[in-house]
Amino acid sequence: MTRTARDVVEQYNLVVWNQRDVALAGELLGETVIRHEVGEVVTLTHDQAVTRVIDHLAMFETIRFDLHLVVAGDDGEHVAVVYQSPMRLEDGMETTIGSMEIFRVVDGRITEVWNCGYKQGVWA
Repeated sequence: MTRTARDVVEQYNLVVWNQRDVALAGELLGETVIRHEVGEVVTLTHDQAVTRVIDHLAMFETIRFDLHLVVAGDDGEHVAVVYQSPMRLEDGMETTIGSMEIFRVVDGRITEVWNCGYKQGVWA
């Protein structure tokens, strides 16, 4: 069964992050993952992309991605999400951030992510 781009992105956020399923991250992340930010592009190998997830999960006692909006492009590759993410750091500090990301999914794997950064707080 082939996952749609939307399925991949939803599973990445709702299962990999929310359920801490690192094995699934290995299935969903491409051989390379290009991360676009304003003024910067970073290309990660598959192992680096999985390690990034592991390292970020280790920073949090709890973290959850709530997807407020998911829009799949007509091209079958691009999916945009609007998310809010409540989290508690290992030191007990709690915060919530919100942002938007656009993912490119090729052959059932995330190959690119555009992130404009995030801001502390909740969506109004």
